[in-house]
Amino acid sequence: MGLLLYSRRVFGGRKASFFVASLVALCFFCLPIWPERETSSVELRTQQVRNTGNLLGEGARGPETPPPDAPASPDPSSAKNMTLTVPKLGLKDVAVPTGSRQAELDRAGVLRMKESGLPWEEGSNTFIAGHALGYSWTRVPRAFYDLEKLMPGDEIFLKDADRETYTFRVYDRMTVEPDDTWVTYPVEGKTTVSLQTCVPIPTFENRLIVRGELVS
Repeated sequence: MGLLLYSRRVFGGRKASFFVASLVALCFFCLPIWPERETSSVELRTQQVRNTGNLLGEGARGPETPPPDAPASPDPSSAKNMTLTVPKLGLKDVAVPTGSRQAELDRAGVLRMKESGLPWEEGSNTFIAGHALGYSWTRVPRAFYDLEKLMPGDEIFLKDADRETYTFRVYDRMTVEPDDTWVTYPVEGKTTVSLQTCVPIPTFENRLIVRGELVS
């Protein structure tokens, strides 16, 4: 009788131990796993995106007086004296300086982004930002106020220093966020011009991009 009780106790203890061990193993395999390397990689990619910067824009409030003069970004010799004409916007031979800073756009009202292409470069994307409003001291205020009126088929003209004209025809429109800097990149298989302004008024939280393709 005593031997039987002893056997039952040992057997019961083994069953309990097996049950506990199985439960621990099940919990281990079911717990979510976040590998440290993958987490670091995700954080790195996020930081890299944040460091790419934003498209220039126009704040709901701006300075009432012009900022102190700052050295202008140097124009490549081939880009000097480039002008923009957009008949539907009432723009004719508007000077387009080259730059990369917000203060330069605020002063000029229209600015070709320094890292973008030039119309005579095949496969390039000439990226031009313009204020929808601007300030009292902006050289060309409200330059792109009516940019949303441009539709596929409308024409955009750029002239170089030798007065040679490059004709673009609008083929695409899109609204993006300020950190969508990919819109400044070349478009595969096309030579393009991209005009950018801030929308909607008065929040200016997005960017309207109108693209034209070189036709002559």
